Amino acid sequence: MRAVLSILGVAVALAGCADAPLKRTTRWDAYYASAAAPRPAIRVTPPEGTTVPMAKLIAEYVTDYLKKEDIAASVGDGGTGAGKHYLLNGRAALLAPDETGRRKRVMTWMLSDAQGRVISSHTLAVDGTEAQWDYGDAQVLTSIGLNTAAPVARLVRAEVGTKVPVDPTSRGLLLDPITGLDAAAAGPVADALAEALRGTDLLVTGDPRQATYRLAGDVLLTPGGDGFDDVRIVWRVLTMDRAEIGHAVQENRMVSGAGPELWARAAPAIGEAAAVGLEHVFGLRSGPPPGAPERNMGEPPPITLPGQPGRALPPPQ
Repeated sequence: MRAVLSILGVAVALAGCADAPLKRTTRWDAYYASAAAPRPAIRVTPPEGTTVPMAKLIAEYVTDYLKKEDIAASVGDGGTGAGKHYLLNGRAALLAPDETGRRKRVMTWMLSDAQGRVISSHTLAVDGTEAQWDYGDAQVLTSIGLNTAAPVARLVRAEVGTKVPVDPTSRGLLLDPITGLDAAAAGPVADALAEALRGTDLLVTGDPRQATYRLAGDVLLTPGGDGFDDVRIVWRVLTMDRAEIGHAVQENRMVSGAGPELWARAAPAIGEAAAVGLEHVFGLRSGPPPGAPERNMGEPPPITLPGQPGRALPPPQ
């Protein structure tokens, strides 16, 4: 997952403390968030044993539900090839009718690597009338999508060893000491971030026994010229055994040799921006955040409307 978030306000808070106007390297002071491990990718083949339209609908539903499991998925043709993606091929087998005359189908899915080597399989029974299968009933399709995506996602994660956050709203997040700053400067930043996170759906705790994730912050200061330092803050979301599952980065400029007072003034803006970005790391926010490539960066261009002689309203008196 990648994103960009503005931390405007840090520069504003610090500009009054400098003799020279604050120079920025960008218009939007960069922030981005991403998952540490690449997302597994699956190509879902329309299953055999049913009509072509129904098979295509099944593949689309399974693909949509895999995406909700944070798996990159697309509908494919089942062909093998190079790469690190996986193939999911299925077949629907019709069973004998029961005493009510209804006939169940058994869906068997085969998960294989890009070269077609089978890794594992998943089977589920699907109840539905012939009409539901012939006309693509939404209830049947939803049942297939739900009951296929979750088990297949677990199989793929086990295969690639991907660590994915699970229900972060009910798991504690432990803040580790910030590195790269002295304690007097790091303290206000940590406090501001903890306060900002408490306004989100993330549960912050100071007790390691209640924590499922760690949040480690590292500050890097490099000379930027003209009396300023380039500031880069990396927030890493870790498991308790310190395996990284995602990170966020903030960048800005600060007066060279800034002391604890300046960091304390900048801390609320840093904390609020970082909290929003961490929500994107955990998947708690949808859509591109401010500054992302999908959104406009910086101030919008000025708009000049052409005059319309003889048709425009008269100027106000």
